[in-house]
Amino acid sequence: MGETPDDPFAPLVAVHEDFVDKLTELEATLDEMMATRETREGNEIILDEAVRFFEEELIPHLRLEDEAVVPAIEKAIGRYGTLVTVVMYEHEEIRRGVAKFEEARDDLRRLPDSWPSIQELNRHGIFLVQFLWDHFRKENTSLFPTARKVLSPDALRNVTERISVR
Repeated sequence: MGETPDDPFAPLVAVHEDFVDKLTELEATLDEMMATRETREGNEIILDEAVRFFEEELIPHLRLEDEAVVPAIEKAIGRYGTLVTVVMYEHEEIRRGVAKFEEARDDLRRLPDSWPSIQELNRHGIFLVQFLWDHFRKENTSLFPTARKVLSPDALRNVTERISVR
């Protein structure tokens, strides 16, 4: 069962698509820095935008899913041994990855063009890009379809209301 116009998860799927575009831009910047072994002004702008994106968009998005979507699905199918556990674990892993990326970004600010600092930032940035792509795919192709199947109409309405107040 795919996305329908009144699909409660349509806003989250749309946000995931927007986030993938931002992650693609971050990946291209990291690739350029690895190829040139330096941080250019344009790279600095993208890196700072990535930090802002993680703090102001991604982390609140995870919180919204944690508060509006995950509890409803957990109530319907349980937590342990289900997608709920996987999603909860992955949200924590993403938060840890964001903190490591931000720490590496701060190090690069202190030591501009430091090759080890560029490599460390790349390591954490590429991890986040790849992990998030996979995470969004998992939510879009497994978690949300499961929710559409197992949640009652009332539960789906509640999720829709909680997502739309965002």
